[in-house]
Amino acid sequence: MVLAEARQPLAVSTFIHSGNDTTTTTTTTTTSTSSTTTAQSTTSITDSSPSSSPTAKSSSFASEKRRAIHENAKKNQRNLIEGKSKKSALSFMYRHQIDVPLGFIATVLISHYLLELPLAAKFLYLQNQDPLTGLYSKAWSDLYFIFFWIVVFTFLRAFVMTQVLKPIALWAKVKREHQRNRFQEEGWVCMYYTCSWILGMYVLWSSPVWNNWWFWFKPEAFFEGYPHTRLPHVMIWYYYVQFAFWLQQIFVLYVEVPRKDFWAMIAHHTVTLLLIGGSALSNFWRAGNAVFVVMDLADIILAFSKSIKYLGVASRVCDGFFACFMVCWLYTRHFLYGYILHSFMFTAYEMIPFELDIANGKWYCRELAWLPVLGLALLQILMVYWFALILRIVFKILKGHSAEDDRSDDEQ
Repeated sequence: MVLAEARQPLAVSTFIHSGNDTTTTTTTTTTSTSSTTTAQSTTSITDSSPSSSPTAKSSSFASEKRRAIHENAKKNQRNLIEGKSKKSALSFMYRHQIDVPLGFIATVLISHYLLELPLAAKFLYLQNQDPLTGLYSKAWSDLYFIFFWIVVFTFLRAFVMTQVLKPIALWAKVKREHQRNRFQEEGWVCMYYTCSWILGMYVLWSSPVWNNWWFWFKPEAFFEGYPHTRLPHVMIWYYYVQFAFWLQQIFVLYVEVPRKDFWAMIAHHTVTLLLIGGSALSNFWRAGNAVFVVMDLADIILAFSKSIKYLGVASRVCDGFFACFMVCWLYTRHFLYGYILHSFMFTAYEMIPFELDIANGKWYCRELAWLPVLGLALLQILMVYWFALILRIVFKILKGHSAEDDRSDDEQ
């Protein structure tokens, strides 16, 4: 049981619109020989104005509150860049996302290929291979491998954003710095999810779980032969790299300017990491692989759509991609994902005997069987919340407006 996200997504709506909330003020002018009469007259007229209704006041207050939160977030990010943040470690990591990771990567490579130090190999390769079958099983030494890929993703993200995507944004004459930053973020996400989805589909296709291109997996195959303690190299490698990516995403959440659904994203990433770690620990690798590919596809369309929106592509084109995104979201994150959740609620209960035998990799017992169901259900709840935001965008499009990302902050 694993999740992949996304940024979801994670990340839900597909497009961003720049602009500030507007407030309407009504100015009333009265002529009076007395300052007291003037004040009373102004108060009377203002009170009778529609803009002073409780609903308007509430809307204005909410708008000001969102703007204040956004300005505070931008101030915190500037402090990170300038090294003025109280979180000195986070500030240091933010300002050295290329040089420090690159130094670590170079050290590991030199230690392994030139100095031939045994420890360096643990950062680069999976260690626990069965010499007879060639299959791999998990080991505590795999934590070195995961940590190495966290560092690699930190370097790759910063390098691709600044050296590849930023020049594209400048070439496309994206004037606002905030939009350039968002384009770089979404461009990197699009590139990563494309690669991870292709590899994940290959892993799924080459496993006993594969069904066909319309319904990707056979739910009962998740549990046949459980526990799956020995795996092909490509599956466990893919799994650990995904785990590293999502661990690195926690750092990313705190260095990007927060969106409106920041706390929903925190919850999403927390559930995601618990599902990935829990599925690896309890040997439900096959189901985890299925969740990864189910979640990644919509994120590719989402990130690509938002990227071209920032580049100034016509709204009709972006709205077309939004329609594709919505169909993909419904099919993968509610239909296919729903089958995965259903399989843990019923199929696993029917196929796997309750037994807690940690030495042999058996973790499915009455006391723990509800945990994967809970994690997958919480993830589905978050996706329903984001789908509600998608529907808001649909209503806007039907009214003749362009698609906008309801999660996004008020951009300056």
